[in-house]
Amino acid sequence: MNATARAFEGGISDWVATFAELWAGGQSNVEKFMDIFSPDVRLIAPGLRPTKGREAGLAAFRRTFHVLPDLTAEVLRWSATGDVLFIEMTFKATIGGRITEWRNVDRFLFRNGLAVERVAFYNPGKIRRAFLSSPSGWMQLLRRLKSGW
Repeated sequence: MNATARAFEGGISDWVATFAELWAGGQSNVEKFMDIFSPDVRLIAPGLRPTKGREAGLAAFRRTFHVLPDLTAEVLRWSATGDVLFIEMTFKATIGGRITEWRNVDRFLFRNGLAVERVAFYNPGKIRRAFLSSPSGWMQLLRRLKSGW
């Protein structure tokens, strides 16, 4: 059974469980991230170019993991009403040789049982400071800029 089928069989709680599993596995799941989204999904996050469609979304995830190869997230709680889902989570990645954590809330819109939009809400200041606080952070930042992130 593929991730899409597993995600939608049991409703939103199964979708959230699949989302949590994907983020817990981080980069090892990069090829599966887009399976839980609509083919024309829009992904929006602070400091990153919005994407439309699975192919563009997958390219964005690949760029992110190129710069932050150990990026993972832990789902803390979620709430859904109607066609809207909010997921609160903590991201963790090594930036500039140090583990950096930040909180995030994703807001998803669903249409006909498919996630058609994700908007991430977080303060990118902590991440920027982590990149700028050491020479190795600067090198990561340069990789970010070269990858088009």
